[in-house]
Amino acid sequence: MDTRQTVSDLRYALSDTEVGAYHRDGIIGPFTLMSPEEMEEERFIIDREIVAPAGNDDDPDMHFHDRHLDHESVCRICRRPELVERVSSLLGPDVLIWRSNFQVKKPAAVAVGDAKKYTRVPWHQDGAYYDLQPHVLVSAWIAITESTEENGCLKVVAGSHLQTFDHDIDPGKYEFERSIPDDAIDHNSVRAFVMRPGEFVLFNENTVHSSGPNHTSQPRIGLTPRISVPFVRVTGNPRYAGGDWADRARDAPDELRKVAMLRGHDYTGRQRVVPLPCGES
Repeated sequence: MDTRQTVSDLRYALSDTEVGAYHRDGIIGPFTLMSPEEMEEERFIIDREIVAPAGNDDDPDMHFHDRHLDHESVCRICRRPELVERVSSLLGPDVLIWRSNFQVKKPAAVAVGDAKKYTRVPWHQDGAYYDLQPHVLVSAWIAITESTEENGCLKVVAGSHLQTFDHDIDPGKYEFERSIPDDAIDHNSVRAFVMRPGEFVLFNENTVHSSGPNHTSQPRIGLTPRISVPFVRVTGNPRYAGGDWADRARDAPDELRKVAMLRGHDYTGRQRVVPLPCGES
């Protein structure tokens, strides 16, 4: 795509009001990525080729991270113009994906007692986990299944991205070893994002967020692409960073991670750009 295009040329550009809301609240949406029927087709593939194999693996997390690099369905979802063009409204014409995560929340009845599964996700800022230089990141939370308060939908503290919170650190935790104490949260500013399959929100790297337990009988599944710009240095050190991390960053934590251009090009020439498995958008 021609990077000389302006935001007004984009079919799915955010309005000035929407951009202002993002900067005010640290989150915006929900928007429609695809219809529930389209997402159901993608979910069937994801269940069969990602979620089911993970359930039979001693290290299931390796199935849930960075699958945009090797799985066509995940790649297609992350490249949808409904997502990419809205992110470009915030970050500019040249945007790259450097990470993606499936957020698979097992039913609480299944997860209790298993240290490798979680129910409630504690309050945290993503910026506490990622070593981006500088910290420029827009994340999407895409509903693969229905996301409700009953099954543990995303909750955010509106406006919390405007400050950096101290996180308690518990290195013994399997996941989310960094968390913000509950008494530091302005609960009057908490917003819950209920979404149909195929809907998504965009949020800032420092927006405080959490989610409650899944009290239903079915898994709640979301997908979170992490999107940035070429001048940001992204090294390979996030915990559970998928195959790229397993192959390289374990021995070389300061080495650049694999990234892929969602729109535009790497104008710095310094990124480790790789092709995506679903071809050009």
